[in-house]
Parts: sequence; C-alpha cells; structure tokens
Amino acid sequence: MNGVARPMFLRGINLGAAPPGHYPGEFAITRADYRRWLAFVRTLHANAIRVYALHPPEFYQALKDINDAHPSDPIWLFQEVWTELPAKNDFWDPKFGKEFEAEIRTAVDAIHGKATLPPRPGHAAGTYTADVSPYLGGWLLGREWEPYAVRVTQEAHPAMTKFQGSYFAVNGGTAMECWLARELELATSYEAKRYGLAHAVSFVTWPTLDPMRHPTEAEPGGKAAEHDEDAYSVDPTQIRPLKGASTLTKTLGYFANYHVYPYYPDFINLDPGYAHFKDKHGTCNYAGYLVDLKAHTKGIPLLIGEVGVPTSRGVAHLQPQGLNHGGMSEDEQGKGDVRLLEDVQSTGCAGGLLFSLFDEWFKVNWLVASGEEPRDRDPLWHNLLDPEENYGLLGFDPPSTIRVDGSIQDWSGIAPYATARDGTLLRSLYVTSDQNRLYLRVDLAPDGFPIVGIALDMLDPARGDHRLPRPLPATWSRGAEYMLLLDPGNPGDERGRGKRSTRAELFVDHAMNYSVWSREMAGGRMEPRTQPCRPVSNNEGHYIPLLIETNRERVSRSGDVFPAQHLDWGRLQYGHEPLRGSALPGAEASYPYDPHCDWFVNDGRAVDSRRTIEVAIPWGLLNVGDPSSRSVLDDRDGTRQIEVTKTPGIGLLAWATNVPAFRPDSLGPEDPEFVGTIQGSDVQFMGAPGTTQATVSQEVQVTSPVSGSYVWKEWDLPIISERIKRSAMFVRDAFEGMDTRDQRSSTDLDAKSR
Repeated sequence: MNGVARPMFLRGINLGAAPPGHYPGEFAITRADYRRWLAFVRTLHANAIRVYALHPPEFYQALKDINDAHPSDPIWLFQEVWTELPAKNDFWDPKFGKEFEAEIRTAVDAIHGKATLPPRPGHAAGTYTADVSPYLGGWLLGREWEPYAVRVTQEAHPAMTKFQGSYFAVNGGTAMECWLARELELATSYEAKRYGLAHAVSFVTWPTLDPMRHPTEAEPGGKAAEHDEDAYSVDPTQIRPLKGASTLTKTLGYFANYHVYPYYPDFINLDPGYAHFKDKHGTCNYAGYLVDLKAHTKGIPLLIGEVGVPTSRGVAHLQPQGLNHGGMSEDEQGKGDVRLLEDVQSTGCAGGLLFSLFDEWFKVNWLVASGEEPRDRDPLWHNLLDPEENYGLLGFDPPSTIRVDGSIQDWSGIAPYATARDGTLLRSLYVTSDQNRLYLRVDLAPDGFPIVGIALDMLDPARGDHRLPRPLPATWSRGAEYMLLLDPGNPGDERGRGKRSTRAELFVDHAMNYSVWSREMAGGRMEPRTQPCRPVSNNEGHYIPLLIETNRERVSRSGDVFPAQHLDWGRLQYGHEPLRGSALPGAEASYPYDPHCDWFVNDGRAVDSRRTIEVAIPWGLLNVGDPSSRSVLDDRDGTRQIEVTKTPGIGLLAWATNVPAFRPDSLGPEDPEFVGTIQGSDVQFMGAPGTTQATVSQEVQVTSPVSGSYVWKEWDLPIISERIKRSAMFVRDAFEGMDTRDQRSSTDLDAKSR
C-alpha cells in the first residue's frame, strides 16, 4: 500500500456471472447489481473479490469507484482468465494455445482500461476505460484441469520436461507444467512490457492434481480410471520464477492457487494422517490436508481460491466432521464457512476466497445431473437438492406465501384439493407450490393420532402403482409414483402406552427409479437399482425408501476397503421454519431457509387452531426435471439421456388409519412387526371431488377422476427477491476479526520502522 509492502491475509469472496434465469455467458448483471454487491462485500469486511472471466465494463467501473472512495482499504481483485479444455485434450494444441493467449492479452488490456471488445457469444463486450490495475491482487489462469486432459497432454509429449522463459522456467517437469509455465510467461511478459509492471500470477488447480501421494486413493488393479483422484499431478513448485517480486524487476511475483473443499476428494477424509489433526473445534481432516499442501508448496504463497459449504437440502458427499457437501441451514453454513476460513488462516495460507457471493441456479452437481431436464431451462428454477446451486451468501427466493410452521393463515385463499367434512380421521387436503417446492397441508379430525398417507400420481394416471402400500387392502384408479407417509406422533396414555414418535418418509414405487445413484438394500448389501426413471404400470403395492449413494466405495493401495456411504433422501426432517428477521443490521427482513424443516404438525391446542400437518417437498425429490415447464422424468429406452414429458397435473389421494401397520422410515413403509390384517373400514380415503370407493372381495377400490389434478403455472422468467442469508452474519464477524488483526499488525510494523 502506497509503495510499502505489508503482510495481509486475503479474506475474499468469489463472484459468479449468472443470476437466476441466466447462464454465465449472458452476463445479465446490471450496473446497480454490481454496485449493490460490492457494497455488500465491503459490509462483510472482505478485502478481495475473484471473478472467473472478464465481466462487462460496468463491473470494473463499479470496483474502481468503490475503491477510489476507500483508497486505504480497497477490495483487491483476483481476475481469472477462463478457458474450456482443448478439443482433443492436448494443451499444446497450437490452435487452442493461440486462442487462450489472445484471451490473456485481452484481459490484461481490459483491466488496464485499454480495450474495446465486440460482442461475442459467451463473452463480455464493451469499452473498458476503468483502470483497476492498482487494485489487482493477482491473475488466475485457466480452470480446474481435468485429470484425463492432463493425461492426454503428458502422454502426447513425454519428452517435454523443460521450459525456459524470461520470468519462469521448468526443469524436470511434465508437459502440463511446461505448458502452464509458458502461459504464465506470456501473461507476465505482456503486462510488464505493455504497462510497465506485471501483477502476481498463478494458475487454477485443485487437490485432484496436488503433488502429494495419497495411500487411500486407488483403483482396482492400480489402473488409472475415471474416479482416481491421485493419478496425475501438477506441481506449482516445478515452475520456478526467475525474478524476485519487485517494481524493479517489473513483476509482483508468483503464487499457488488451489480450490480446496472439505468433503472431496475422498482422500482428504480417508488418508489416516489428516484425521489426527485438530483445529480449535476438534478433529479436522481439512486443516490436516491444508498443512500437508502448504508443506508441498514451500517457498511460494498459497491462496485457497475456493472454499465453502452449501445450504441445499440435498447432500452430495459426507464429511467426518459434518462439513458436508450440502444439508446445512444458513446458521450451519455460516459456522462451517468460518471454521474453514479460520483453518486456512491458521495453517499459514496467504488467504481464502469464499465460494460464493450468490446462489447460482445454472449449476449442476453429479448427484442430480441426470434429473435436471431439460438442461437449457435449468437456470429458471432453484433445485434445493443440488448443492452446487446453494453456496451463496445471497439467496433468491420466489414469492411464496407458505411457511412450514403449522399455521393455516398463509393458506388463506387456497381452495382445498379434497374435503371430508365429517371424516373420522381426515377433514381436508390442500396443495400449492412455488418455484422451489410442492406444499401439502392435511387437516386432521379433532381427535386421534392416525398414520396419514398421500399417494402422488406425478405424470400419467394409466401408469404407476395402482395398489396402495401393503397391507392396505386398497387400489387406486390413478397409478402412484410416490407414497408419502406421515406420523404426527402419539403421546400415548398416562402410562405412555401407544406412544409414537413423530416421523415422515417419502417412498417411491419399486417399479421405477429416481436417480442413477439410487440404491436398494438386497441380501444385506446396498445394490444399484436398474429400473427406468419413468412411471411403470403395475399393481404390486411395493414402495421403497429413496436411498442415495453419496460416497462410493474406495480401496486403498494396500487393499483396505472403505465402504460406500448412503443417505435416505426421502426422510423428511421435522421442524418449524425460522422466523422472519434481518441477517445483518439494516438489511431487509426475510425468511431464512432451513433444510431441516420439511414438515411440521400443529397439535391444535392453541386457541382457534386445528390439528394440521404441513409438508414441503422440493421438486427434484418428485422426479420433476423442470417445474418451470411442468416437465417430469419419463425416460425412454435406448438413449443416454433421461427424457421428460409435460405433466397434465398431479393427482393426490390421502388416506389415514389408526392401525399400526406402517413405519415412515428407511425400513418402511410396511411395519414387519405388525401381525394381522387391515379392514377397509379401518381406513379413511379422501380424494379430489368425484372420488368414489367400492368394496369388492374385501378390497377397497378407489376411483378418482383424471380431471381432478393439481396444475401449477409455468414460467419463462423466475420471479425472485434477493436476500441476505443468515450465514453472512457469521462471515462478517469473522472477517471483521481478521481485519482487526491485520490492522494491528500494520500498526506494529509502523512502530518498528520509526
């Protein structure tokens, strides 16, 4: 600062380019958006921001304006120059190299306010006049390189082990390391020659390509395979800077940049050495890995360019300390983000850039990728099952009026889907939705604590399971793909007899599938399911839990087996959604999202209240590939992708019984301990108007009109409101503490220099 070098911990955040409704290449961000978001970054006490590609000129003007207003406390920019992989995965391909180097030169000119870029698909355009180079913290070249592309490059150029430039050299490296050195050389030499000073430079990489050898990462037979995250390495220390960082040498240096998350690759949590490490909260594999990585990047600063945990309902990967890939409330996200950032600082890293500023709906995680169809409409809706869409400190909510809190006031104006005025167990069923979830409300009769079931026909009344779950002696004219079981609990009598805990579970028809990662317990083992992702007409009454494999089985180099890990996605968590409040002082009040609040029961004890169950189910959990076009998964044989069909609406049938024959959990829906039978008179059914029932040979046949379906409105542009998540409060407090420590260090340095 002001010509004086000072130590500083970089505490920053990553800014994407795709708000809801858009892909990154559209750059649908306004000048007002940039100014508001940069002001929010300052509110967080962050001192750095990273962008993944060149943004429109409005971003750099907004950054310059806010930094010019705070010259002693700027937001440092880390500018990435993005590239896709080479067409044939050879980085030394001349055409690929020429195009990437042109992007580097363009980015350098734009950052210095000396570029006019014509419109190009997928790229920013405009006249760049704002010189933000005084606030440039560093260049980040490339992207997370795929191991298979590194393999192709190194196999194509085995003799390429050296590179010699004016600023960088490689001796005894790999073809990939030599290519990276060439690009670092190009960026540095071009900026130094054209503008008199080259800023610090690095390339993007990740643990998959780290230089360490991981004993728990291997493939059967020792062969390199798709899931081997330790087959190839790209070592930043093999690239040697030839000039020291100084204005005299016209270069500000070289640093390592890794994206490091706590839950993947698996070796971070399986390698035994990392499990022995502790941070101030206790055992911490993540901090152990950072210590190892820091030791293997000795001599150069180490920036953790991405780190964070998401607030999705879906969990894509489990981590020993609970720093999972998803499944966190906003409070849990904030605490998790802070713990990771503190680990980054305490292990001697140069800084950490939190991912990310806002939720990005266009993103897709491997666990749900096959179920988000059609893909070109993915940015139009928010998949709460997808962790990749939920990392932000800013969220975007649809204008929903429903809260899972047991109150019926927010259902005002919504007509019931089904009613039974004098029902002994059920009185009414309501259904509504927003861009994120399907909402159900069940009003119970004043007395009793029944098990409640809701059959859902998502696509085609002629397909699906026409029998309700056994031992229920009933069929339905509409085929059900899903069966929801709700147990509101029973306090029992004065001695506790008949007591039941509150439980809820969503089951799927056994004849169909819901994910390529679905699993089923068979013969004491979790086995992959091969059923199609489409409704299949049957009359079995066989429903199973929605089990998902999150962590696949691993085998170490010594032959140790680490079993696969699984989650029950259909288990609904019981809870009262958080109250409306402000995440930060002065911020507009909003409702936080909590994935632990899928359903809630109003016990009817309050004045003017009734016994009511509320349920919220994310669209993705019901095989809805795209709610904005009412598209439901309807896979066809003989194709690689999963096709969809537009649903005419959802059919629902509610039923209830006091007979203890069901269990809403991973071992249900039938309770194996139940002995006996259920009579038709033991069950109440409630369907859309026009639903009838008849008993034939002691079996109840329920018939519902096809016209009695819930149909929601489609959309081509999401209606959302931006809000600050509660996690921002924790991040702000942590960043403020880090800022205070930096200021104290600067004051101590000033005192010593006098």
